[in-house]
Amino acid sequence: MVARIEIQQLGDPSHQKEITDAVEALDGVIELKIEKGALHVSYDPLATSQKKIEEAIRSTGSTVKAAATDTETAHLDLPAQPIVEQTPVENAHHDEHS
Repeated sequence: MVARIEIQQLGDPSHQKEITDAVEALDGVIELKIEKGALHVSYDPLATSQKKIEEAIRSTGSTVKAAATDTETAHLDLPAQPIVEQTPVENAHHDEHS
């Protein structure tokens, strides 16, 4: 998952470091970058959540202006698993002499 979070006090470089350190400390955060006036965080939704990321940002005294989450398809290199349905087989052994 990727969260794009707009933060009010993002312009100050020393404050940026404080924010990124707080978010990186969370379990499940894969990557983060500051781009186009927002913090972009790739994370494992099984280990953390957008809410926890926002709480980490607020713990630095920052104000979250807006946040949005996009899902990413994981493991694009893996083949899709086929769905196999099993139906009951009637008369599996036909009597050839009928």
